[in-house]
Amino acid sequence: MKVALCGLGEIGQIHLRAIRESGHELVGVLELNRRLAVESVGDEVPIHTEVMEMVELTEPDVVDICLPHHLHVPIAVAALEAGADVLLEKPMAIDLAGCDEIIAAAEAFDHRVGISHNQIHFAPHRRLRELIDAGRLGQIRAIYERLWMGGKYGGWREDSSQVGGGLLMDAGVHRVYMAEYLGGPVSTVSAVMDKPRSEDSFVLTLEFESGATGVIQGGYHGPEGVFDDRIEIQGSAGMAEALGCEAFFEGDLSGDLRLRARLDGAWVDDPVTGDWDESVIASVRACLDDLAAGREPESGLAAGRSAVAVIEAAYRSAETGNSIRVSDLDGRQ
Repeated sequence: MKVALCGLGEIGQIHLRAIRESGHELVGVLELNRRLAVESVGDEVPIHTEVMEMVELTEPDVVDICLPHHLHVPIAVAALEAGADVLLEKPMAIDLAGCDEIIAAAEAFDHRVGISHNQIHFAPHRRLRELIDAGRLGQIRAIYERLWMGGKYGGWREDSSQVGGGLLMDAGVHRVYMAEYLGGPVSTVSAVMDKPRSEDSFVLTLEFESGATGVIQGGYHGPEGVFDDRIEIQGSAGMAEALGCEAFFEGDLSGDLRLRARLDGAWVDDPVTGDWDESVIASVRACLDDLAAGREPESGLAAGRSAVAVIEAAYRSAETGNSIRVSDLDGRQ
């Protein structure tokens, strides 16, 4: 299968590695920074600066988009209209209108879209899902996720118009889709944050359709070097804690222990391991393989839109001081 890659920044470099390792063919890249493009692919494939030119000349089966969030919709729609499937980095779009535009284009041109919700491919998170599915934790009562960071992201990620919000829409979207991956659909959101839609800190209280509750708490105000992205789950029969995903990659945590659980009355360390970059590679490869086989990706249009809907509900809650039902935004019944 032929793949064209848009964007060779930090995450694009990992997508590039994943494509090369996947067995699929890289046929072109889109990158405005010529020096970066040459350093990344040399004369391996043509380098383009205009998406339609790239698509017309390379005729890819999939366009992989690793660009700032505000560019997701126009590039994805152009690729779909040109006859390609699409792989999008998170978030799917900066708002629900953008998500719906991508969905409409996918339906109109009969093509598939995958969203790289990479942390569901982090091995300890997969193990958490296995424990839940096997009933080892019993009925899930509560999920707590944190995103404590020391220092802000720079570059385009400082511009809320390109991000679609602040920390919640940027790195926080990982916490949102992980909450639904582990706890199921979210029904209601209550939120407080310092500056909704350009926030540096936030607290979300979630009510899941299952009856479980959740808290997602994050902020940029930790001490220098901190990156704490752990997940804790309380169930009627057991408990579990994933110590982090990016925390190990960022160097705030070290060692082999990634997951521990309280099962049958005792805490045990789980031998499962994994790293953030491995989860990105696994996510890209799984999506490309699904698209090549004509399957809907595990994280597709519904999952991508749902994460954006929960974030939009959080923004509206923070702005109004009211709890917001997600079904009022995204059409779920």
